[in-house]
Amino acid sequence: MSDAEVEETPAQVLRMANIWVKAADGVDPEALFTKIKAIETSQPDYNLKWDDKYRIEAGKIYCTFTIALEADFDEEVMDVIEYMEGEVTGQGIIFQTAME
Repeated sequence: MSDAEVEETPAQVLRMANIWVKAADGVDPEALFTKIKAIETSQPDYNLKWDDKYRIEAGKIYCTFTIALEADFDEEVMDVIEYMEGEVTGQGIIFQTAME
């Protein structure tokens, strides 16, 4: 295949989301965030990546992640966090946007 025949793969468009997660009483927010960062999406090419910068205030974790725009981030991330019953008492989206 010559260079002229090689098709360029378009860059993946990502979504950035900033969320908060409230740890349940008695749950270490640092340990919970480590568990949250281990979430795997249904498709590896969704490229879920967590920002290294986060903060914890009053038991709430404030963090940011990117994921493929085509992914349903509610289903791939937020629902998974919600199902961490006993460890999470609340969660929410602060903002989300497409990164073009």
